[in-house]
Amino acid sequence: MSGTLCVVSPGRLAIAGDGRVQVDPKTAAGMEQYAASWPGDVHFVARRGPLDARSQPFEWPRPEDLSFAVSVVDDVEQEVRALAPAVVLAPLELDNAPLLTLPGRCVLVCDYPLRVRWDNVRLDPRLGAVDRLRTAVGLTRRSAVLRRMIRRADGLQCNGPDTYDTYARHSPSPLLYLDTRVTSDDVATAVRTPATDDPVLRLAFSGRWIEQKGVLDAVAVTERLHADGVRVHLTLLGGGPLEDRLRALDHPAVSVAGRLDFAEEWVPFVRERVDVMVLPHPQGDSASTFLESMSCGTPVAGYDNRYWRSLHATSGGGWTTPVSDTDALVAHLAALAGDRDEVARARRAGLDFAAEHSFDLEFGRRIDHLLSVTA
Repeated sequence: MSGTLCVVSPGRLAIAGDGRVQVDPKTAAGMEQYAASWPGDVHFVARRGPLDARSQPFEWPRPEDLSFAVSVVDDVEQEVRALAPAVVLAPLELDNAPLLTLPGRCVLVCDYPLRVRWDNVRLDPRLGAVDRLRTAVGLTRRSAVLRRMIRRADGLQCNGPDTYDTYARHSPSPLLYLDTRVTSDDVATAVRTPATDDPVLRLAFSGRWIEQKGVLDAVAVTERLHADGVRVHLTLLGGGPLEDRLRALDHPAVSVAGRLDFAEEWVPFVRERVDVMVLPHPQGDSASTFLESMSCGTPVAGYDNRYWRSLHATSGGGWTTPVSDTDALVAHLAALAGDRDEVARARRAGLDFAAEHSFDLEFGRRIDHLLSVTA
């Protein structure tokens, strides 16, 4: 036995009146994998947040139905100290700095470099020059503290090549991993699934429906392609603040599917009914949708942000166009509509890459890394 693994939540969670816990399906799937793979107990600890039944459109689980323990507390440091785990896996956030002073090992995990938060600020039309300057100064100070935390921690798990290239040199034991929920069996199924000969290039956007994810660009590009006589159709997957606006669309080349259960609905839909995933993210956050799409045999057309640029260079599973240049994206998709051999090439490249980076393989690497720091 290697003792208890304690995983700290990246966000605040709530407990419903009947005891159900605000653990979303993606987090639960990851924690279940930890519980199945770690040679000891697994405990999930989260800071207590306000109860808002509208926050997620799914049924929250009951703690007794989970294979891992859950604590939602006001003081994470106190809870972790009481648990006395062999190793803590905690997000690279200032609130978690006190965990580095506790007995036992501590590994930090980082989803994306701090500059992505600056991208969010820069892209927010509600903020003026003074607010942006104030934020830039704050992020610069925070960056220095985060680097000190990385040096002090026993290890660092970096989601994506851009995060790894930014922070790995500061850690005594860095690991590059790729976030995905698509299993090796799912990838194998996608390999066996034949490509379509549909004359319409079937596009999809998947993710949060906010401007920073580029969903409005995906719609605008599709409308222009349709107006130019290119046979395309875009399906919108996901949901978010722009939902009312997008559901009110009345365009023959755009349809709204909304939120789908990931394993039962999203994976087969993307595998069988999408030729190209359009992800025009102006910001460089390490969204799992890029790899998950490739894992379903669907190459990605996206903006040349830092994350997709680095992942594309490694995988070859799609194409990049300049950030926020809808003209270039329109031209590229129009070319793909007339060149299905190129779509097939990117599809094969993406699947070859995904076969080495499935959900189970990536979690295996992460578990091995955690075990290595406790050895």
